[in-house]
Amino acid sequence: MSLSQFSIQRPVFAWILMFALIFFGALSFRSMGINENPDVDFPTIRINYSYEGATPAVIEKDVIEPVESVLVSMEGIRSLVSTADRGTGNIEVEFEIDRDIDFALQEIQTLLGRAQRQLPDSMEPPVVTKSNAADEPIMYLNIRTNKLSDRELMILFRDQIRDRLSTIEGVAEIRAFGFHEPLLRVDLDEANLNKYQLTAMDIVNSIRREHKELPAGRLEFGESEKTLRIMGEAAKLEEFKNMIISRRGSSPNYVPIRLKDVADVYDGIENTRRISRLDGVKALGMAVQKQRGVNSAATADKVKHRIAEINKDLPQGTELGINFDRTQFIRESVDELVFTLFLSALLTSLVCWLFLGSWSATFNILLAIPTAIIGTFIFINWFGFTLNSFSLLGLALAIGIVVDDAIIMLENIVRYMQMKWDRLNASFKGSREITFAVIATTVALVSIFIPITFIKGLEGKFFFEYAITISVAVVLSSLEALTLAPMRCSQFLLVEERNTLFGKNFEKLMHKTRSTYLRLLNWSLNNRWKVVGTSVLFFLFSLFSIKFLPTEFAPAQDRGVLFIIFQAPDGKSLEYTQSKVAEFEEMVKQHPGVERQFMAVGGFGQGGQSNRGNGIVILKDAKDRNKSQFEIADELRLKTKDLKGIKVFIRDRFGSAFGGRRGSPLEFTLNGPDPEEQKRLYSKIEKRMQETGLMVGIRSEDVLTLPEVHIVPNREKAIQSGVEVSEIADIVNATFGGTVASQYTDLSRRFDIWVQLKEKDRQKKKNIKNLFVRNNRGELVALEKVVDIVETQGPQVIYRENRVRGLRVDSNLAKGVKQGEAINAVRTIANEILPEGYYVHFEETPDDKLLDTVITMLLGLVIAYMILAIQFNSFMDPWIVFLAIPFGISGSFIGLILGGQSLNIYSIIGILLTMGIVKKNSILLIEFTNQLRDQGKNLKNALLEACPIRLRPILMTTFATLAAAVPPALALGPGSETRIPMALTVLGGVSLSAVFTLFVVPCVYSLIAPKRREIPQEIEDKDILVKA
Repeated sequence: MSLSQFSIQRPVFAWILMFALIFFGALSFRSMGINENPDVDFPTIRINYSYEGATPAVIEKDVIEPVESVLVSMEGIRSLVSTADRGTGNIEVEFEIDRDIDFALQEIQTLLGRAQRQLPDSMEPPVVTKSNAADEPIMYLNIRTNKLSDRELMILFRDQIRDRLSTIEGVAEIRAFGFHEPLLRVDLDEANLNKYQLTAMDIVNSIRREHKELPAGRLEFGESEKTLRIMGEAAKLEEFKNMIISRRGSSPNYVPIRLKDVADVYDGIENTRRISRLDGVKALGMAVQKQRGVNSAATADKVKHRIAEINKDLPQGTELGINFDRTQFIRESVDELVFTLFLSALLTSLVCWLFLGSWSATFNILLAIPTAIIGTFIFINWFGFTLNSFSLLGLALAIGIVVDDAIIMLENIVRYMQMKWDRLNASFKGSREITFAVIATTVALVSIFIPITFIKGLEGKFFFEYAITISVAVVLSSLEALTLAPMRCSQFLLVEERNTLFGKNFEKLMHKTRSTYLRLLNWSLNNRWKVVGTSVLFFLFSLFSIKFLPTEFAPAQDRGVLFIIFQAPDGKSLEYTQSKVAEFEEMVKQHPGVERQFMAVGGFGQGGQSNRGNGIVILKDAKDRNKSQFEIADELRLKTKDLKGIKVFIRDRFGSAFGGRRGSPLEFTLNGPDPEEQKRLYSKIEKRMQETGLMVGIRSEDVLTLPEVHIVPNREKAIQSGVEVSEIADIVNATFGGTVASQYTDLSRRFDIWVQLKEKDRQKKKNIKNLFVRNNRGELVALEKVVDIVETQGPQVIYRENRVRGLRVDSNLAKGVKQGEAINAVRTIANEILPEGYYVHFEETPDDKLLDTVITMLLGLVIAYMILAIQFNSFMDPWIVFLAIPFGISGSFIGLILGGQSLNIYSIIGILLTMGIVKKNSILLIEFTNQLRDQGKNLKNALLEACPIRLRPILMTTFATLAAAVPPALALGPGSETRIPMALTVLGGVSLSAVFTLFVVPCVYSLIAPKRREIPQEIEDKDILVKA
């Protein structure tokens, strides 16, 4: 007994199945998380070291190189990338995609423990993290005030705001931009130090001796016990200022020297190396990072609720606000999916009613959409997926497919009812006749998508959810067509004569279309070689259209946000850079499409340089501005040419979760043995890149230099003077770099005591010469007598790739330029300029990634062939089915060209979808022709009867698929940049393939199918017809 027969005879089972899929699907939908991207662990581990005050060259020599030498022994490393910045060192270890990243993390932590012994003694253990798609902050916040001082603002954030935000369920970390740690500052006066013959280390050591609280054991007496403590810490600021750090004279006339005699002591913050501003007003920025696996949208809602609570408790004139909410995009994507569902359902219903003329038949088909789509949520929730860009993409494209099987099933049942069969027997007969075709088309379609999970790299991990989602939806649509659709037809399907004028005219049109098709088909079968030859020529000619298709890995998306990079000349101060950034802020403020802007002079995180900065420009909602993100970016780039004394790079962040390392559309590395030669070659390449007009905003931070002053100990003079090199290092670090002497308690909070020369005493080279160092006899020795002071230039950033220095280059693309075109231009330039031993390296090009996808496409065809061969019990029939695919691909290319789109990962996925859809028409024709031939009809007569009968369902499924693809192609809503190429490939491929399938498939079938068809022996043949 078939599923259809079982469902018709037991309708309660079918109704319960339908309601169960819808009910439990709706419950699953409510419980699913909403994230922008799938929760995927990248095969990458990041290692971050902090070494306060160290230059990039020191970081490279003392940290990066020893750690790299230990890590290279690991297996499965794909690349080892390191960056040395001021005060920080970062190492990124990328493994092969099949490497167990958790096991690799454990192995790295073991190796780092071994490497720690080779690092400087003061070096803290590193922060080691796995890289994950969910690591990007979900929200950017700000707090600004016109009342509080900088220190008060920092304390407010540290002691209240950060803690209250961090305790929100789902929040993993709150990172601050522009935060400076509150301190108790001891700013030493150079003149007074010299006056009292003291050094900075004398002050540091005195504070460490005099300002101390220690346990001192216990006092035991009888049955009691008390704890002893030495309370040597100053309890109040005034007491600390009056601390005696030394004395002069002899007993009993000692003259005490107090801390306040040689330093200014006050509550302050650490040295200002970063300044952040919101709309030109000083502010503190924050990034909210969620925990892995939690609902991004729900977490963002909780953060917004907590922000409202915090604002009630903040001092007057202080406000906590939202800069940028990244979850808004995925929320709008979900809303867009719902809208697309309704619009596609409406258009599909019109197509069904147009062809069938029955509202009951139309309603029957439309029930397939909630059953299959909502039912899919059960399984994707069971798989642990979330509602994200990729699973939603699968659902959006599945809408046009899930009704196809129901259309095929219902149309065949309607055909029998029009032949005066009653509902029950028509449902039995019609469903039995079409069962094979439904199963074959479903398996053929799923076989195309399953291989997507074999795509190499991160793309395969991301598209895994897409492939599973659409496959589940297709399987459920097949189940619906084989069980629920026949049952519903047997219960309430009504087929009436079309008596309206429109209905009569449409039936006349269909009759005329069928007659015309029959006449053309007969001519085609009589001129088979002409039809086949012309079709082959058309396909070969269409392949030339690929030359007109630009390539890129993924289209950029209008997210309503621009990322800014500032670069002032080498050695410029924070104040200088800030003044230039302010000019840019004023320029941005005048643009009508801008909502707000957040700038961070000195950079967002640690290790920032005073001549660099970053910014985020948030644009108004797309509906509130008449220009796209990319048009606004071009306008601002044009205006920045008027800015003097600073370079501004406006970045179009790569609109893909698996874009380049630095988030730019064009990224490559210039490698070679000599770092200085690399810089000279880069200048030539940059000039040629600009001349092409294909790229804008070309930059490389690795060519920047950092003015340095080297203090080189003269060892002979130092030994003669009794001065140790370590004492020289300590004194210079304490005076110019600053050092933590101890800690101070205020209102139960601990603050570092920061000792450093006053700012005015550490601005010039002569201030170094004025320093004194104490020798091993306790005498003061002028520093300039034991050291040589040399001014030089050092690298601002050092980049290493696989243990060799490289030079990173990134750029935006000019308007209308695609990624593949720019990459080919850079390769041509490099081949002409670079000498032997130097080369440019692209991490992965669009062609490389698209080639992987094409290989996956071929794998899908192999799987589909094997399954169809088993189903048809024929080696030749699957090849005939595949004849529709070349014309589907041709139509997809034509659709992309006419729509002005590129060949990218999303359009390739659309072509895969098209390949699965167009096979359905071939299967319908071949399967029914085989049935007629099994009944004894000759080959030509079987074709002339089968093809016209299957014309109506082919037209119905084709127009239904096209109707469902129209809404995604209309560029509506967020994320449309990824849906448009997929929709255009379906529109072009399905429409063109349908035309060729109706003629080419019958012609080829008549050429290669055997003249006589061997009928399988029936073991048991029961009549399924029952009395009405």
